[in-house]
Amino acid sequence: MKKTVVITGGAQGQGLSHALIFAKKGFNIVIGDRLDTCSDIVQEAVAKIKEEGGDALAVKCDVTKTDEVEKMFKEADEKYHSIDIVISNAGIMTFGATWELTDEVVLQTIDINLLGTWRVNKEAVKYMMKQNSGRIINISSTAGLKGTPNLCHYTMSKFGVLGLTKTLAKEVAKYGITVNALCPTMVKTPMTERPEFLKYINNMNGKNWESFEEANEELSQKRAMGVAFISPEDVSKMVDWIATSDEARLITGATLPLDAGSML
Repeated sequence: MKKTVVITGGAQGQGLSHALIFAKKGFNIVIGDRLDTCSDIVQEAVAKIKEEGGDALAVKCDVTKTDEVEKMFKEADEKYHSIDIVISNAGIMTFGATWELTDEVVLQTIDINLLGTWRVNKEAVKYMMKQNSGRIINISSTAGLKGTPNLCHYTMSKFGVLGLTKTLAKEVAKYGITVNALCPTMVKTPMTERPEFLKYINNMNGKNWESFEEANEELSQKRAMGVAFISPEDVSKMVDWIATSDEARLITGATLPLDAGSML
């Protein structure tokens, strides 16, 4: 029976990259995204998944809403009859010094990045425990491994994901379920190509770069491996290994950095 993969934030960026790598294996792909299923972005994602050889189900899912998370898993199970792999990928990133942040901004970030991951995880294991199998991968960040100026709220949320991952891994290990967290460095996606992100890295580095490409080129020269921004495909290959390889079957509760030497 083909495996079924559920991916939040799966219509674009890292999420779509993950979907496509599993589509090439012929898996069933469920993309949960806050965008309407009839939107051009979601429909294009579904088409790409099918072109790569996978089957696709798009479900509108805002991870801040428990009922939508529950509905996503229910529809996935009804159509494909298993939940084998879950990638909790949905997230947001905004910027500001700790003392400038408002309650609203901080709570929104926590609600999506941390509580959203918790909602997805807790619903996933309900299905996986019945199967006595499953692999969950939570996308954290290198910001979950160190203090990150002007990203206090984001850093808090990503540190929290690591605590959730380790605790849940211990709770569900007896059911044959693994739960791991992947911590990528900066990834080239629509999120990091926004003007706000360019302004952030300019401020952090005392620069006045005019484009993402200019920033990437100069920052890469300072990195141990000559890479500042990794590609979504770099992350997806690691996700695929954790989710499907026999070698990763005994890895659980782990925090796995994919940092291209940025933590050195």
